[in-house]
Amino acid sequence: MNYEELISDISNINNTTLATVARAVNKILTIRNWFIGAYIFEYEQNGVDRAAYGTQLLQRLADDLKRRKIEGLSERNLKNFRQFALAYPALAKNENISAFLPVLSISVNALQIRQPVAAEFKNADLDLFPALKAIELKNPSLSWQDSNYYQRLISSVSWTNIVELIRIDDKTKRAFYELECIKSNWSKRELMRQISSMLYERVGLSKDKEAVLALKSEGQIIQSPETLLRDPYILEFLRLEERASYSESDLEEALISHLLDFMRELGRDYCFVDRQFRVTVGGEHYFLDLLFYHRSLQCLIAIDLKLGKFKHDYAGQMNFYLNYLKENVAYPHENPPVGIILCAEKDAEAVHYATAGLDNQLFVSRYMVALPSEEMLKQWLREEQDKLMQ
Repeated sequence: MNYEELISDISNINNTTLATVARAVNKILTIRNWFIGAYIFEYEQNGVDRAAYGTQLLQRLADDLKRRKIEGLSERNLKNFRQFALAYPALAKNENISAFLPVLSISVNALQIRQPVAAEFKNADLDLFPALKAIELKNPSLSWQDSNYYQRLISSVSWTNIVELIRIDDKTKRAFYELECIKSNWSKRELMRQISSMLYERVGLSKDKEAVLALKSEGQIIQSPETLLRDPYILEFLRLEERASYSESDLEEALISHLLDFMRELGRDYCFVDRQFRVTVGGEHYFLDLLFYHRSLQCLIAIDLKLGKFKHDYAGQMNFYLNYLKENVAYPHENPPVGIILCAEKDAEAVHYATAGLDNQLFVSRYMVALPSEEMLKQWLREEQDKLMQ
């Protein structure tokens, strides 16, 4: 070992330790926040003197806690804690509480709610947080969201992300973003971006419907080439809307310059292979805009960028690329390549006739270079859903 290696080893140990400490602190604070919210809700439901405080409870509670020199428990934070408990009443189940206790070093006796249990729950094993457990009984979690899942959620997802998740009322929609946070390790900024761009709704429209429905019953979207697609792809991070006009090469250059953002928008498991991938046939050279590899599907993903509206000859060009990749580039153990044509606009009927009968997996999707307003996105989604019902 030389001196530089010594410095490197110490640095690695320090950084790894700090990251571990940060995760542990986040987990402890997240559990603490849920317990505080649970206590507040139980008091609101069953506190013997709750009427005396009414709507001013959280503000008075924040003021009194501050006078006791307890920091970080503002009225705003207390509201978030309360909403956290209401959004995740399943955490009140005894198996989840038991898993939390060693983390907080709190005994069961210290958590006893000082109130009588409602008569209808006397024999229902609801000795802790009965009001929250009653909510969970009436509107239970998804079948696959067991204790192990919730422990992983609390351990993996930051408190700042949980604050965004608790604002989502629909349980399946929230579960979708929970899984994306766990698997993709999204930052708060990325989570907020994906929620605002309505990723859940875009996925539901553009992917294999049976695979998406599996999210509700099995806790995952079944991986298939169809499930790769999002429609539209939101590329506001390119900032191309600031230009009066741009070319396909401008679009490609911007995507390469923002490759990490683009790969996040594409989804998990994409690995960048090459840009302007050369395809040589009959002594002539052709160039595929972008080439990726998808780890879980074990196949090459070819992406061709087009300005304006989809044209039928784009499908023939992509099919040409896919045949070449399948015979000359893909390894024997890999699945056949998949092609995605990204256009500014597309007509469903034109896409159908251009791609029908092709042996290769070829998809057409749209991109938006500016993030539309929520109302515009909702209107677009309604129109797409109406088309699907026809």
